[in-house]
Amino acid sequence: MNELIELVSETMGSSGMLTIAYVFVSILVVIMAIVAGVMKIIIMVRYAKANKMHISSNHTGVEAARYVLDKAGYSNITVKKAGFWRELIFGNYYNVLTKTIYLRSFLFQIDDRRSVTATAIAVQKAAIAKLCEDGDRQTLTRNRLSLIGIFGPFLFIPLLLLGVVLDFFVLQTSGVCSLLSLAVGGILLVAGFIVTLLNIPVEKKANALALEMMKEYELANEEELPVMKKVFDTYIISYVCDFILEVLRIIQFILEIAIKINKK
Repeated sequence: MNELIELVSETMGSSGMLTIAYVFVSILVVIMAIVAGVMKIIIMVRYAKANKMHISSNHTGVEAARYVLDKAGYSNITVKKAGFWRELIFGNYYNVLTKTIYLRSFLFQIDDRRSVTATAIAVQKAAIAKLCEDGDRQTLTRNRLSLIGIFGPFLFIPLLLLGVVLDFFVLQTSGVCSLLSLAVGGILLVAGFIVTLLNIPVEKKANALALEMMKEYELANEEELPVMKKVFDTYIISYVCDFILEVLRIIQFILEIAIKINKK
């Protein structure tokens, strides 16, 4: 640990408690990233297992979403299968701008699948669409910022590296590009944090509404509903892990700024 602290201190030109805090938080970021990754694997396992169980209502994912939307009076919302690239980036999701629900059609297929997972996920996306149409502010904000929420955290490190490269190897400036890239990366990080923060309450509301609609409209029986709830609950735990990870990244970002200021 001491060797790691000394290495970071030499690399970043800092010393004392700031370096120790930065190293400690960075280790926590790595640990939490691993935990979040494990939770995503558990999601995939439960998702795949329930996707092999035939649904008693015999609806495909598209049909289930369409059915509950029509029942709820939202015929203006479209339900489509997602193209390959859209599915790869977003998965199953509701586009609030085009008022369209996109369902997986390649990996972990949902659109034409007559399974417990297909019905659960499709109706959950219909529930999110309903919340947006009903003017739920948290859901609207989360969905509008979803693109930044996906790419923001991944762009943070590349932006910092770009600023350093421009400063020291191209323009040979005194750190202006590094600070600018740090500011832009910080904005993206905060936007990603807001999306992650909103994921938990939004998804919990959508999950509860989806289970309620499936029971009311008889899309799932008493044996299938608990399986669906288990899949939904795993997603929530994953979102909590993502939230903790984002908090740690924000702290790491603040410490980086403090180190740069202290260095000057």
